[in-house]
Amino acid sequence: MSDFIETLSKNYKQVIYIGLFLVLTIPRVYPLGLPIPLSDTTMGVYNQIEALEPGDVVVIGSSISASIYAEVYPQYIAVMRHVLGQEGVKVILVDHIPEAPIFTERAIEEANAYSYKAYGEELVHLGYIAGDEAAISGLCRDLHDLLQVDYHGTSISEISMLDDINSAEDFTIVLDFTASADSQYWLNQAYATYGTKIALGLTAVKVTDAYAYYTAGQIFGIVESTKGAAQYEILIDQPGLAAQGMDAQSLAHLFFIGLILVGNILYFVKGGKNQ
Repeated sequence: MSDFIETLSKNYKQVIYIGLFLVLTIPRVYPLGLPIPLSDTTMGVYNQIEALEPGDVVVIGSSISASIYAEVYPQYIAVMRHVLGQEGVKVILVDHIPEAPIFTERAIEEANAYSYKAYGEELVHLGYIAGDEAAISGLCRDLHDLLQVDYHGTSISEISMLDDINSAEDFTIVLDFTASADSQYWLNQAYATYGTKIALGLTAVKVTDAYAYYTAGQIFGIVESTKGAAQYEILIDQPGLAAQGMDAQSLAHLFFIGLILVGNILYFVKGGKNQ
C-alpha cells in the first residue's frame, strides 16, 4: 500500500491528465444523459415558440463565428429545429457578420430544414447584411427597400413568402444568437420602435447584461451558453453536442472533487507530513 501511495505521489500529474482525459472523452463517445435542470429563461424561449400559429413570422439572426461556435451554435441549431417544426410558421434567417452565413447554411443542412419548409414559401435566408445597427434598422423599416436579393442571389420580389412581410410590424418574434452588439441593435430597432418580441441566445459573458432586459420584460427569454443549449436539446428531445458537453463538465467537476478528497486522505495516511 505504501509503495502504491508513493508511486501515486510521484506521478500525480500524469494521473490527473489521464483521468481528466477519460472523464471528458467518455460522455462524447457514450452520452450519459445526466439530468439537466431547466431554467426560466430557456423555458421562456421554448414556450413562446410552442405558442406560434400558422402565418406567424420568426426572424432568426446570427453572429456566429468560429470564436463563439462551441457556445452558440448548439443553441442556434436546437432552436432552429424547434421553429422549423411549427406548422405554417414562416422563417427568415439573417446574418450580422461576414462569417455567419457559413454556419447558417450548415445549420440548415444539419436540421434538414427543407424537409420542413419549402424555400421561398416558408423559409428564406437573407444572408449577411452589412451596416450593423443601420442594417437592422433598414430591415425593420422596409426589407424590400433594403435588399434586392437573398443569400442565393434570388430576387426578393420573386420570393412569395415575403410578399406580405415588409417591416418589423410583420415579425412575430426575433431570435438573435450572438456575443456581439447586434442583440442591443434588435432591442433598439425592433422592440423599442415596433414592439416586436425578442429573445437572445448568448455566450456566458453576455448573459449578465441581458438579465436586466429579461427582468424588465423587454426580452422574453435567453438561451444561456452551453447550459441553455443543453436544456433546449432536452426540451425538444434531441440531445446533441451541448448535452454531451454538460455531461463532460459535470463529470469533470466530480473528478476534481474526488481529487481533493483523495489528496486529503493521502495527506492523513502519510501522517500529515508534506513529502
